[in-house]
Amino acid sequence: MIFGLPPKFSVWREGQQEECIHIIGPGPRFRLLAAPTGFGKSVVYVAAAALSGRTAILTSTKGLQSQLKRDFGGVDIRGRNNYPCRLNTHLTCDQGLCLFGVRCPMREEGGCLYLDQLKRARHSKLVITNYSYWLAQHEYSEGLGDFDFLVLDEAHEIPKHILDHMAVTIKPPRKPPQTLAGWREWAEGEKFAVEQHIKKAKEARKEKTFAILRARLTKISRLAEMSEDWKWEASPEKIFFSPVWPAPYAGRLFLSIPKVLLTSATLVPKTADLLGIQDYVYRTVQSSFPVANRRFIHLPTVRINFRSTEAEEHVWIRKVDQIINKRKGKGIIHTVSYARRDLLLKFSKHKKLMLTHNSKNTEEVVQKFKKAKKGILISPSMATGWDFPGDQCRWQIIVKLPYPDMRGVIAQTRNKQDPRFASYLTAQQLVQTVGRGTRSKDDWCETFILDNNIVWFMNRNRDLVPEWFLESYSIKNLIPKEKTT
Repeated sequence: MIFGLPPKFSVWREGQQEECIHIIGPGPRFRLLAAPTGFGKSVVYVAAAALSGRTAILTSTKGLQSQLKRDFGGVDIRGRNNYPCRLNTHLTCDQGLCLFGVRCPMREEGGCLYLDQLKRARHSKLVITNYSYWLAQHEYSEGLGDFDFLVLDEAHEIPKHILDHMAVTIKPPRKPPQTLAGWREWAEGEKFAVEQHIKKAKEARKEKTFAILRARLTKISRLAEMSEDWKWEASPEKIFFSPVWPAPYAGRLFLSIPKVLLTSATLVPKTADLLGIQDYVYRTVQSSFPVANRRFIHLPTVRINFRSTEAEEHVWIRKVDQIINKRKGKGIIHTVSYARRDLLLKFSKHKKLMLTHNSKNTEEVVQKFKKAKKGILISPSMATGWDFPGDQCRWQIIVKLPYPDMRGVIAQTRNKQDPRFASYLTAQQLVQTVGRGTRSKDDWCETFILDNNIVWFMNRNRDLVPEWFLESYSIKNLIPKEKTT
């Protein structure tokens, strides 16, 4: 049995013990581990946690939280809105009557589902939670106690988590200020008004109104404290405020914890740069999946962008049809935009085999595709969050290089200050997309990209993708034979 782990984890996989030793050994505060799917990085960091003192593990989703809890134990803690109030089962604990000054015996004597779990978390040696809760709990409440070791899983998403935590969206006031100083002054005045409304809602015990006003006060208070590194974008419906970069606020995540591990399949040194981490050790693990099982192939067609002509659009549509003609298994086509999805559904010779979705029925359509014996899933937004192992997906087509929209004020500022930021985002999405289909050593799924922009992109940005990804990349003028075993 591996020390500190449940009996089912009895044997190290190749490379796991070595990486565990590096994590627990001497060195700088920050350790970065790029470990691809199939390596079993959770076994490595939980084993390291058993030898590192009190540990917190942060994940991006509640689903990953649940999986870690099932596999390794510990205490799983989430936001108040995940726990029903036992005094009023129509409410969750973020709207609980105790917040209105109502005496709750379960708050003081035990029995509150949230506070009892919080107490368990504060006394547990291993705490599992998500980025959103961790950031909020340590900023607005008393935190979860002191830790010796912090594990940040899916670490490529940390910059986004920090910026999402800091960002504020409001409805436009009648006379919007035109400067940051003006917005700060407006926010100070608005704070007083919201505080008065909160007082009235509390006295009247209007639970939902009270919760909404508290959330608004949090936003307004953030605006009152904005520094000069913030920008805003306005539309008729909303105004969005955000810091330009996450680095000045990364300390809210790391706290003063002496050892921090960042790990992800797509982690690269650029992620550390964005977080302001200067002194660190970066290690990368090679994929245990055979390259033949995870091929990433460019089939030259045309450069695809917003200037593409109708004739150029039909070039890649014909190439899609040619690939489908030569493939028997189920596949996914990543169009990157709804407009290109609609073009494909209109002009492809195989449109009768195609399933697609909108923003409201994604889960339903994906499950239908997974259960179907044959079919093709067409989506502009299937790059992350979904796995398609085995016969659920044997091939993928990426129509266009997933370059982000950089037209907004904030995006333009980032692009001006760091011309490689857009390429970093593109690389992250590209690697995530390619990884949707090959989920184990014996699994296989080939991915084709049609956009000729991939050539210059890979030549200029090899340092923005993991080494194991570079191994799988090639250029073929002809569609290769289909893999069958």
